[in-house]
Amino acid sequence: MLLNHVALVNATEEQAERFYGEFLDLEKTREYTVTSGLAEQLFSLNRDIKAVVYEKDSIRFEIFIYPDSIPATSDIRHTALFVDDLSAFLERAGRFQVKHIIGTIPEKTVHFITDYSGNLIEVKQKP
Repeated sequence: MLLNHVALVNATEEQAERFYGEFLDLEKTREYTVTSGLAEQLFSLNRDIKAVVYEKDSIRFEIFIYPDSIPATSDIRHTALFVDDLSAFLERAGRFQVKHIIGTIPEKTVHFITDYSGNLIEVKQKP
């Protein structure tokens, strides 16, 4: 079994491009619209929804542009990424004004970032 993609919601296409295209350096490979009829069937939303796909290597994010959706502040759902150099990645996150959340316990430190719409992404040093 292989993971095909992770689907997330962003408030604007500009936020999606800045985070997934510029910050994560993923390539925008496709744009499409989920028609209101299909969106009603799948998501109980009666409106067209634009989707933008960003990918590189084996990573693919499908970002739905939906201004009315805001992640709940107590939401624990997240995506996790391995990065080649965690320190350099977190430094780059600072330059892009990406929110960095740090959790510590005696045995380890855990790092999360959020995209510009508040989606949680855990980042770990690649083994």
